[in-house]
Amino acid sequence: MAKVEDLIRGVVSPEDLGMIVSNIGATPDFSAIYTTNSVMHTAFVQVSLKEDHKVGSYDYMARVKQKIATELPELTAYFQSGGLVDAVLNLGLPAPIDVQVAGLNMEKSYDTALKLASRIRKIDGVADVFIPQDIDYPRCSSM
Repeated sequence: MAKVEDLIRGVVSPEDLGMIVSNIGATPDFSAIYTTNSVMHTAFVQVSLKEDHKVGSYDYMARVKQKIATELPELTAYFQSGGLVDAVLNLGLPAPIDVQVAGLNMEKSYDTALKLASRIRKIDGVADVFIPQDIDYPRCSSM
């Protein structure tokens, strides 16, 4: 998270940067309902620009996205503007198109989601594709 926050500070002008709030992991208890993290190794970073920022949020998002792709390619990132207008237009969903895959076999469902995501990324105009339920939790192989 520190690397991502440093990357953001390197992209967003100090005169424009208001605040960075990061949250990593999910605790398997009642507090889990208050986070968008699905498992222990996922995180979100919220960036607030100052009211009088000079560069637009979409420009900054494109710059950060490019930096993450080149400097932290091991990360999977999804960008959401978080604006009130977007929330209304998207009926409260994080994106205008919400595709859900369900099934009794978690591995097959996840494989189907990966295949769909790969095809959706090829559609002209698609900015980000995100699968929130990552099942590839890092684990120790010496168990």
